[in-house]
Amino acid sequence: MSTQQTARTQYVDAPNGAKFAYRRIGTGSGTPLVLVTHFRGTMDKWDPLLINGLAVSRPVITVDYLGVGLSTGEVSTSVRQSAADIALFLGLIGQAEVDLLGFSLGGYVAQMVALNSDPSKVKIRRLILAGTGTSYGPKLATSPNHDVGSVAGVQYVTIDTFKTLFFPKNHEGDAAAESWWSRIHERSTSTCGEEVSQWLSHGFKDQGKGLLGQVMQGRSFTTQPEIGQSSEGSYDRLHALKIPVLVANGHVGAHS
Repeated sequence: MSTQQTARTQYVDAPNGAKFAYRRIGTGSGTPLVLVTHFRGTMDKWDPLLINGLAVSRPVITVDYLGVGLSTGEVSTSVRQSAADIALFLGLIGQAEVDLLGFSLGGYVAQMVALNSDPSKVKIRRLILAGTGTSYGPKLATSPNHDVGSVAGVQYVTIDTFKTLFFPKNHEGDAAAESWWSRIHERSTSTCGEEVSQWLSHGFKDQGKGLLGQVMQGRSFTTQPEIGQSSEGSYDRLHALKIPVLVANGHVGAHS
């Protein structure tokens, strides 16, 4: 069975000339689970403990957004466009029905795929929204942690970045962060024979352009009132989801 550490990267061409990079992991039968990742993340940065565990009993597909990781093209500046890109990708690889899991920024994208995609072309069977939220809504509380953006937007992403963002500030949290950081680096040239991608805009080698694009996605999706009432947003349209949806959020964290 291919694993997060060993799976080979495949590519598919988009009509605009960009290439989607993706991987198929796990068993070959059953409805695939497609994973859509977080702010600045790439498919190389998924935790093998999660991916390989899921892939024991079903096929798993990971993909890089356009302009991110090993995919080419431009980073989108709207969640709606990122969702359209993912729906396009699924059609290009011939997946007519999938389950979809979105984490953080990927949760914004995943819900928009489910809301906006044409079910006659790509059917989202089940939806998992992890560590995420909806688009702007008048009754939604805003985060009191105003330093999150400055931490997530650093030039060089380190383990300390994620200790702040993802883990409790105690001994157990530090230990969990160290283990996680070690695992996400298990994929290497020696295990897969391929280039391993860096975090989006790591070292600002792109002058931070990709990072800015994803900042614009998240900011407009969560702060602009008009977003929630259109195909650009989800707040006023979640009732339209007629599929099973699992929401998996923590109670306390840097984003809450």
